[in-house]
Amino acid sequence: MKFLLEMHMVFRRTLIILIAMALSFGYAYASSIVIVPEQQRDLKEQRNQLGAQIKKLDNISKQIAAVQAEKSAEKASIKRLEAESNDARISLEKMQNFDRESPGSISPAKLNAAADRNRQAFSAVKEAKEHVTNADAKINSLNSEASVQYAEFLRLQTSFERDVSRVVDVNVGEQVRALQVSKEVEVTERVPCGDDSVPVCKERSKKAAELKATERGSAVLVNSFTEVKNFKLSKEELRSEVQATLTNKVFSNQHFVNDSEYETTIKATVVPAISNAMREQMASAIRSEVYAIVGGKIDYSQVQNPSQLAGGIQPDNQAEDEAPPYVKPAKGKKKIEPQQEAPVVQEEPPPPQRAPRKLEKPTFSF
Repeated sequence: MKFLLEMHMVFRRTLIILIAMALSFGYAYASSIVIVPEQQRDLKEQRNQLGAQIKKLDNISKQIAAVQAEKSAEKASIKRLEAESNDARISLEKMQNFDRESPGSISPAKLNAAADRNRQAFSAVKEAKEHVTNADAKINSLNSEASVQYAEFLRLQTSFERDVSRVVDVNVGEQVRALQVSKEVEVTERVPCGDDSVPVCKERSKKAAELKATERGSAVLVNSFTEVKNFKLSKEELRSEVQATLTNKVFSNQHFVNDSEYETTIKATVVPAISNAMREQMASAIRSEVYAIVGGKIDYSQVQNPSQLAGGIQPDNQAEDEAPPYVKPAKGKKKIEPQQEAPVVQEEPPPPQRAPRKLEKPTFSF
């Protein structure tokens, strides 16, 4: 592992050295960018607004998560509270039935205590359901706020990236114009002939001289993905990254050297040609520099709409305003009108908010 790290560091240093060497026969596009002061201040302000908007969305996400956790806890407690309320109702019903069969066998205090437990258990269930309803309402409100704030984030993002792109385009254009300057070059190149005939070797020598002239006047693009052989960029790899247009070509001094090589001198005007790949590399480098100047790049993939993360609210199929349970009369007992029979516990029943169904006339109420 240590050896690989050392290899990586040597590789990076080698790339830097090679880029510097490339300047001896070409141009580099890594010049400082220029941003108008007003644009720079505006971009910084937009970047700060984006950061603040992302914090708002993050805060809403945390609030939604907290309310959802509270809602889940309340929903989990409802089953337990309903079981306790049912037990309290059954216990009260048994005591009432026993008291009817054996009047006076159960003290009024015990009946009152059982009624209190029944009422408190029912109230606890109702309160828990109300908490769930309130949580749903709060989540819906937070989701609405999240949608508004996320729409504002998208607006700020679009405006910011559009203005950054304008700065990038201007600087790419300036650097392309600075690079595409014609240059007079004169170079000499020789090639081994081997078994080639003289015309073939002469033609290869001319092509080699043209390629060297192209390298001499080209804009060189060396990126971190270029393959390295023995910590050096091969000549073929450099050639694959350079482009230029040769005009006014004049070949001279064409002759054999040592009876095995052919040499050619070329004098030409070279105009660097900026490829689409080079433009994209330049734009990417400039964009990164702009982000660094105005406050740093934002990872938009980490920004999401909290309302979409929360999901829709599914209302519980529970009657929130259900009236408190009344104890039904015991089987075999004659039904007595409420006004003709005094309740065991002298308490007025809580007024129901609505009557979802018609109840049987009770013999006991609270």
